[in-house]
Amino acid sequence: MNLIELDFDSYPLNETIQNSLFREFARYADTWFENQALFNAVSFDTEATVRELFFAYMKSPFREPGGGSRFNNLVWLALLARAFNPALIVDSGTFKGASAWALKLGAPNAEVWSFDIDLSQIKLRTPGVEYRQQDWTTFDFGNRIGPQTLVYFDDHLDQVRRLSEAQQRNVGLTIFDDDFPVVPALSMSRDGMAFPKIEFVLSDELRNEKEIVWKSGDRTLRWPVDAAYLEGGRNLIAATDRLPNTSLVTGLHQTPYRVVKPKPLP
Repeated sequence: MNLIELDFDSYPLNETIQNSLFREFARYADTWFENQALFNAVSFDTEATVRELFFAYMKSPFREPGGGSRFNNLVWLALLARAFNPALIVDSGTFKGASAWALKLGAPNAEVWSFDIDLSQIKLRTPGVEYRQQDWTTFDFGNRIGPQTLVYFDDHLDQVRRLSEAQQRNVGLTIFDDDFPVVPALSMSRDGMAFPKIEFVLSDELRNEKEIVWKSGDRTLRWPVDAAYLEGGRNLIAATDRLPNTSLVTGLHQTPYRVVKPKPLP
């Protein structure tokens, strides 16, 4: 039996069918860019970018079917970086290096810094990306960070804390991975260590709860709901949207990213 072990181990060789994949993904992206209200998007050929990343991805070490970033979200990182046209990109959560790779592909002229408290898992160091084994908030960017900065968070920490850190630095745009509503967040959590998510901040129902209680195996876990903290997180948001789900285009199932424009500093 021929087992499928990597993403796109099974993919069409027909050029017309390949092109339909690129075109359909680009259609989702073009529609989203036209309707979003988070930033003024630079015009570019989205289909060509999707095609470029697909063939680069096929040669990359990032095609594992689980863990790390996968094709759908890597394409979105490249598209967002190209559309936002940042001067500076911060990648918080290097892991295997896929997100930094995609962000640099999307914005080749941007200054890109990738941070992780453990760089031992990295599979590829992308030329033009600076890697640091530390938290991004402990690095001195001088006066380079600001409205033309894009920050991507995939570091499994409190997302309100991360949004607050970005807002305090007047970051122009943030992207959050692993932003789940409460029910799926429970199955993905490490005892609530990465709570709250941005979805928690946006939930009106959650404000009526004193705590979240859930079963995990033979344990009963609890996370106290701090309504004031959630409201403070909501007040940091100028605009937000979730990217389209392109799983049916590629056959790879991933939760789409949450994109947040922090409120500018007064």
